[in-house]
Amino acid sequence: MRFSKFVPLLLAATIVPVAAEKAQLTADASEYCTGMYSKVDWGGNTDPFIRVKLEQFDTANPDTGNASISLIVFEYRDIDGLGVEDYSGSYARTRYLCTSSLLEQGLCEKSDLNKFIIRSNYTSILPIKQTVLTDYGTNDFSYVISKTGYYCVAAYNPRFDGDKVNNYKLTINFHNAFGNLPASEIPKLPLYGLLAVVYAVCLCVYMFQVFKHRSELLLLQKYLAAFFVFLTVENILIWSLYDVKNNNYKFPVPAGIKFYIFVISCLSAFKISFSLFLLLIISLGYGVVFPKLNRKVMLKCKIIAGLQFVFSVLFIWTSHYSSQAQPGTSTTDTSKATNSFESNSWLVIIFATPLAMLFVVFYFLILNAQQKTVKLLQEKRQIVKLNMYRTLFKLIFCSLLLMVFGFIVTSVLMFNDSLTDSIERLWKFNDVLIDVWPSFLYFIIFTGIAIIWRPTDSSYLLAASSQLPTSEGAAGADDDDDPANNVQPYDNLEQFGNEFEFDDLRSLESGVNEPGSGSGQQHANPFQHANKSTTALSSENPFADTNALSSKEIDDELEQQKKILKQSAKDSDFALDDDDAILADPGKK
Repeated sequence: MRFSKFVPLLLAATIVPVAAEKAQLTADASEYCTGMYSKVDWGGNTDPFIRVKLEQFDTANPDTGNASISLIVFEYRDIDGLGVEDYSGSYARTRYLCTSSLLEQGLCEKSDLNKFIIRSNYTSILPIKQTVLTDYGTNDFSYVISKTGYYCVAAYNPRFDGDKVNNYKLTINFHNAFGNLPASEIPKLPLYGLLAVVYAVCLCVYMFQVFKHRSELLLLQKYLAAFFVFLTVENILIWSLYDVKNNNYKFPVPAGIKFYIFVISCLSAFKISFSLFLLLIISLGYGVVFPKLNRKVMLKCKIIAGLQFVFSVLFIWTSHYSSQAQPGTSTTDTSKATNSFESNSWLVIIFATPLAMLFVVFYFLILNAQQKTVKLLQEKRQIVKLNMYRTLFKLIFCSLLLMVFGFIVTSVLMFNDSLTDSIERLWKFNDVLIDVWPSFLYFIIFTGIAIIWRPTDSSYLLAASSQLPTSEGAAGADDDDDPANNVQPYDNLEQFGNEFEFDDLRSLESGVNEPGSGSGQQHANPFQHANKSTTALSSENPFADTNALSSKEIDDELEQQKKILKQSAKDSDFALDDDDAILADPGKK
């Protein structure tokens, strides 16, 4: 058996989580490797160990009438102490099993026939233990984990019936001291718990602002608040899933946990698709630059997000049950080691290919929409809104740099040292870099977007400002020849029906002052009393009163009224004291 060809598989094993801490070996999947923590390093109630259980085999050894399955357990750093070099072919090859051909060449002893070869002059870092399973059950074999490491188990059942594969079924129990989660996944349990707490705290702070400005919320801010609640619940459920898996000792995984995993897969897929959808409509100017988007544009955004959701669910669900850590198809002269993932790889590729294409489409649409929106805001000199979108771009750009930074760190850790040392080091925190780190990065990005579009005293007024065109006609009123004013996603807002618009605020206030409205005509604003005076609002600012008098005008009006009263006093016996005279001589009456 050639473990050198097994190296790519071991790399895959370090970066893909398995469904449980138990594995099943067969003739087609005869090796398995996983990391394990010692009781000293991670803690727990029991000492960690590796135990095997033979459940089924096809052909017994004709000499003994019992099973004859060779088994070996070793720490991965000791892989160089296994096997011998075979120079019988055109090039040297490492053989890990003692076969009759190797026995004829004198490369192994007769007592080691059909067993794994351990080099006699090699000093192992940790104990290498091998045995031959002859009966059903555990065969009183166990391997105690004294030190944290990356441990491998391999098995081989000789062919006693010609070339017919002698199949078997062997269950391996990697019992950790802390529970049933794989050691590579156990950091997720406290980290996702911490992330859930951080989400809950930030949600309380954000919802306080939402409650404070509940009467002034934009629809986009309502979307963000609802999605904030969803993300908090989702992270709590993810944390609880790892807690359930850590306390599950049944193999295979029960149907209830499988359904729970499916629910989490749907929630994760919805998070991804809705996040991209939300970022796209924000880039198109929804909520702040324009009250609404073109109906056709919004429909296209929803369709793309829906496809993203469907393929994300299928991809995540398939990934959960396509373990890359389970190898197979190994023979005595193994020239390659495959894995069970390869049998399902076409399914993953089918789902991953359109998913990757949709990510590219979303990425292109978001950047293109943001570029057009920023250009429009620059031309209309909307400084506040322009700064919001520039901050959003900086946030996205910084997140991209952080993702690249994480990839570079992973690459350096993997390829800086030898392959053996890289695997030994990487398995401990690969899930943190690949799974938890993007989750924390996502939290930073979403929190930044929520802060930029948070409810404030001025956000509602800012969105209600009509300094930008809200229809094709309004856009052409200022610059008919400027093509930037005819941005398609924002035109034709009249098609949205009878839904409330910010322009309705002006119609409620200005209806009574329209030409032709006499005293007997019904008021256009049903919420305003007919006896109360109404002022017309400017089209520039629906909240500004153009009939309001300035301080100078009020003073002039008062002086004029005093002159009229003094003039009328001359015609009668009534005299109005002059303010200046009273101030000059207060005692005079």
